[in-house]
Amino acid sequence: MIKSSHAKTLVLTVFGLCFSSLVLAHTGATGIVKERMEAMKDMGKKSKVVADMLKGKTAFEKSALMEAADSFVLHGSQMKDQFPNTEHSRTGSKTEALPEIWEDKDRFNKDIDEFILLSETLQELLSTTDDQKALKAAFLQTAKSCSGCHKQFRKAKK
Repeated sequence: MIKSSHAKTLVLTVFGLCFSSLVLAHTGATGIVKERMEAMKDMGKKSKVVADMLKGKTAFEKSALMEAADSFVLHGSQMKDQFPNTEHSRTGSKTEALPEIWEDKDRFNKDIDEFILLSETLQELLSTTDDQKALKAAFLQTAKSCSGCHKQFRKAKK
């Protein structure tokens, strides 16, 4: 669990950076690459709303957190199928996916499973509590999982 406000800010910043350049990256994407980029864009859009709440830029709204969690679960459950071992998936349409995805598919799948589990845990928590501190901690843990996968399996942003 993240214990300091600096660590929370760092996670939110990294998470935001992971998704902030997706809009430009989508230009020219096709097929499965576009499909997974659109999924990432949806998760990023919903995460930005939550990140702004956690930074105090906007009021806390539990419904926005639920929308993000629902998006994470939906797209997370589709993610393994969105990275098939095909030439187009590996190299086409401006993909930012690194070869490590297919070279260490077990690790990639394990990271996806962890992201899904954390996302489902966040969904469950949202249905059982209004404790903002607990909800924020669960979201940050999920965001950390997401950004950790990007660090290992996605080309670094320039």
